[in-house]
Amino acid sequence: MDATGPAAQERDDVTLGVAVLDRTTGTTTVNDAGDTPLRAASVAKLFTIVDILTRREAGQIQTSGGDEQRFRRALSLSDDSAMNALWSSYGGPEGIRRVSALLGISETSPPDDTSQWGEVETSARDVATLYSFVLTRLTDADRDFVLQSLEAAAPTAADGFDQAFGLLDPSRRGTAAAKQGWLCCLQSSIDLHSTGLPDASGRYVVVLLSNQPRGYDAAKSLLDDAAAAARDALSA
Repeated sequence: MDATGPAAQERDDVTLGVAVLDRTTGTTTVNDAGDTPLRAASVAKLFTIVDILTRREAGQIQTSGGDEQRFRRALSLSDDSAMNALWSSYGGPEGIRRVSALLGISETSPPDDTSQWGEVETSARDVATLYSFVLTRLTDADRDFVLQSLEAAAPTAADGFDQAFGLLDPSRRGTAAAKQGWLCCLQSSIDLHSTGLPDASGRYVVVLLSNQPRGYDAAKSLLDDAAAAARDALSA
């Protein structure tokens, strides 16, 4: 399946990692960059929250009502303040290591500067594996909480960023449940990601991770094209 689209194919200065998990067959298909570690940006929030929920389910920690609100805001509004509190309270970088070990993934690692959670590194394949864990291994209540929070992703994030791109492109969003990510401007490039379930059927997980040496408008256009190409291929 080609989920990159012509816009990405024409730019050799762009890294676009694509992974598509078919939950019916259990197979994950990736492109050439699907195993390439990239900065996770706000997709790191999903890793941290899965670590916290998993530890809570095991009776290792307790969380508060305030934490529940932080989970929801970090997932739906991509609220950095909520993530800062969760990262500092629940072992931040160690949480990334715990989730990596739990999932058996190899391209996900904490940031060198442990205060910069947006610089967690991960690959499209690893993110697809994370979603599979959410969908099959969390308790029903925690799974539903995560998915409902992602379905409620607002067009405008808490920091004012327009996150209506990729799987949340309003022209084709429908019932998508997605975690977006953006980070600027390390090594004169931006990181822009769109990850999640493209529709309510829940059969497929689509992960688009990109590093692009250009502005957000052009980068969003590329991810819109890639998400549309993935949807078209999966519905063919």
